[in-house]
Amino acid sequence: MHAAAPAPKETSKGKDKDQKEDVQGVFVIRNKKAEFVPVTTGITGTSDIEVVDGVKEGDEVITGSYKILRTLRSGSSVKVDNSVPKKEDET
Repeated sequence: MHAAAPAPKETSKGKDKDQKEDVQGVFVIRNKKAEFVPVTTGITGTSDIEVVDGVKEGDEVITGSYKILRTLRSGSSVKVDNSVPKKEDET
């Protein structure tokens, strides 16, 4: 499973239109589509977050830039690309 910082998702359950609640979670791949899964987190560091509940063994967690994860929605089709990105100085 790939490690990723949980991506907050805004929901409006029980809130006014102008108020939104952040839910910690990650996107996993299910049936070639992104699915948002709420998670419970534990210890956090500068670049790592412990996920203590919410994902199952074998779940493939979607990783990417903050900008991409913020725009991803449940049900979006995804293409798995496990290649290692080239560093800028490796042209």
